[in-house]
Amino acid sequence: MQNSGNTVPEWLEGDKKLFSGIKNIFIKNVPSQMERLKDAFASNDISTIELLSHSIKGAAAMIGAMSLKEEAAKVEQSATEGNLDAALACFEGMEREFKKTLSALQ
Repeated sequence: MQNSGNTVPEWLEGDKKLFSGIKNIFIKNVPSQMERLKDAFASNDISTIELLSHSIKGAAAMIGAMSLKEEAAKVEQSATEGNLDAALACFEGMEREFKKTLSALQ
């Protein structure tokens, strides 16, 4: 399920204040991580691609953005396998889901 941006994930047991804090951290940190990820693709830095996609995957899971989590997992898996072309192809879906997620949170 994709979080609409205002639905508190089940694991937070309805704690809206905590969810608000987690959303704010996501909004503050993940856009710069996405920019760094683009830079890593531009410089063919596969280890940074793997690290950042893993980090974004975790952040997405924390807020219940499961579509973004799944797309980030595809990028991470491709990078782990050393397949830069596949990682870049998967990044398009990740970027699309990131934009949807960020829009829903703001």
